[in-house]
Amino acid sequence: MEVTKALANYAINLRYIDLPNDVLNWAKLCFLDWLGVTLKGSKERVVDILLQTIEEQGGKAQATILGKNKKTSLLHAALINGTASHALDFDDVHLKMMGHPSAPIFPAILALGEFKNLSGKKFLTAFIAGFETECRIASIVYPDHYLCGWHATGTLGHFGASAGCANLLKLNLSQAVNAMGIAGTQASGLKGVFGTMCKPFHVGKAASNGLLSAILAQKGFTSSQDMLEGEKGFSKTFSKRMEPKKALEALGEHYAIREVIFKRHASCFETHPAIDAILTLKEENSITPDQVNSIELRACPIACDIAGNPDPKNALEAKFSLSFCVALALNDGNAGEKFFNDQKVLDPHIVAIRNKVKVKPDDTLSPSQARIVITKNDGVTIDKFIDILSLSQDQEKIKKELIEKFKRLSIPIVGQKNTEKLIDKIKNLEEVSEINLITKLCKV
Repeated sequence: MEVTKALANYAINLRYIDLPNDVLNWAKLCFLDWLGVTLKGSKERVVDILLQTIEEQGGKAQATILGKNKKTSLLHAALINGTASHALDFDDVHLKMMGHPSAPIFPAILALGEFKNLSGKKFLTAFIAGFETECRIASIVYPDHYLCGWHATGTLGHFGASAGCANLLKLNLSQAVNAMGIAGTQASGLKGVFGTMCKPFHVGKAASNGLLSAILAQKGFTSSQDMLEGEKGFSKTFSKRMEPKKALEALGEHYAIREVIFKRHASCFETHPAIDAILTLKEENSITPDQVNSIELRACPIACDIAGNPDPKNALEAKFSLSFCVALALNDGNAGEKFFNDQKVLDPHIVAIRNKVKVKPDDTLSPSQARIVITKNDGVTIDKFIDILSLSQDQEKIKKELIEKFKRLSIPIVGQKNTEKLIDKIKNLEEVSEINLITKLCKV
């Protein structure tokens, strides 16, 4: 069976009873994390601009805009919630996808699930169908697709959203293959806009376009039948290298979701090893900024390419500045969402520390690794190597951390009472009869 058809077949035929318990638990954690960053992200200016624009256009009230007391059309809800979910750059990551797998999928299936009053079991199943499809397509073009300049979250997210919606809509195989083709021809997103509102906009477009692809396919809209492996299809056009058959290895046996990474810092993932290294040095040596003469940061070339901005002018740019993130972590001991603001970026004290940071690409380091060497004013040097993949992947430990993260993000938006209810419902998502029982708790 051709790759496009095989993945489409997998997506539409995945059932809740097929899924291992740990995979379902990872999916719940993904939803908890995504919902928290989306609620907090709903207050960002990029969301206000989109909402104002969409309200000027009108549309049926079909699905909830999270963090607002508003509804809009399915496609517009997916667009706004998708953009909100990536506005803080605080959503989950998958290294083999080189992107953020959950953010494009949840907005699409949440809008559809709310509109059709679908259950938590169906919602979970659709999410995993989208997640696995998205990451398997990533394996076809990894890593060249990303290195060519494409924002993988935006491009691959079209397929993840489409596959999840295809599962919810119970498309037949022909329809699902067409949905894959419709999604692929819409896929876009360029790394050149990182540090601007367009980066989260990519996620919103992927969610909305993926949902649209499935809806159109259900109505008989046609597309190519070999979008992934075709000579003029997605993989061949968007990458210098393609290995379509990699997408089918251990299909239904290996689950990419087991390798998901949840962010602890509200910045580009490629800044995280550096942040963790400086935070560890700070804790182990009780070092303060005034003791530091210079800081040498060694990071993988990809990190330097993505997050090499030495002179950020605003909070969005700062999320893609290794030197700022190192300075922030050293000065404040934290790189959470509240620390990324324009005032902090332009703080003369932070700028002075930032100017002491020298970033050097090191091709012996992977995207999850960094090494920092601090030279103190007395000439003494201290250094730290970090590989964040060595951090614990224990589900219970991660769950506790994510609940605290969720509370921090959600309570200011929907309050303590609704936040606690949301945690409980997501914990028992398979027992939720209608997904709109969750969206009702996400209004201001």
